[in-house]
Amino acid sequence: MNVFQNREEKKINVLFVCADNARHSLIAEALLRSHRVPGVRAFSAGIDPADRADSFALSALTLAGLGNEGLWPKHWDGFANPKIGMFDVVVMIGDDAANALPRTFSGAPEYIVWKFKGTEELRFHRGVWRDIQVLRPHVEALADDLRGTLRYGEVPFPTANAAE
Repeated sequence: MNVFQNREEKKINVLFVCADNARHSLIAEALLRSHRVPGVRAFSAGIDPADRADSFALSALTLAGLGNEGLWPKHWDGFANPKIGMFDVVVMIGDDAANALPRTFSGAPEYIVWKFKGTEELRFHRGVWRDIQVLRPHVEALADDLRGTLRYGEVPFPTANAAE
């Protein structure tokens, strides 16, 4: 047995929070999981969770090869319980989440705000594809950072019309 076999890997827990956890935070969770960063676990939650996930988001994630296993709306306070465990990174997607989310998580997580505003004009699959494309570079930067190469997701968001 060598020293690497005996070393315990530290798990890094990342929580994505948006207003309703029906679309944007679920997309971010699926994107980060797809990177398979060793030791990193992704979760998502909402300030006021929807009754169900956006069905167009779930099908688009499947079509994009990202999978949608384990993705459903959950309330943020279920993750703030100290008995659940600690988060290392809490990413708030959009100003609504950033303004409404109490910073009551155990430990000392890094809080990150991604300025993101979905648009009601782009609904159904077209809107989901746009959201995936806008969120993808931020999640990729976060994944790179978690591998030790960047600072948490510092990629500027384009304006809402730039991705159309």
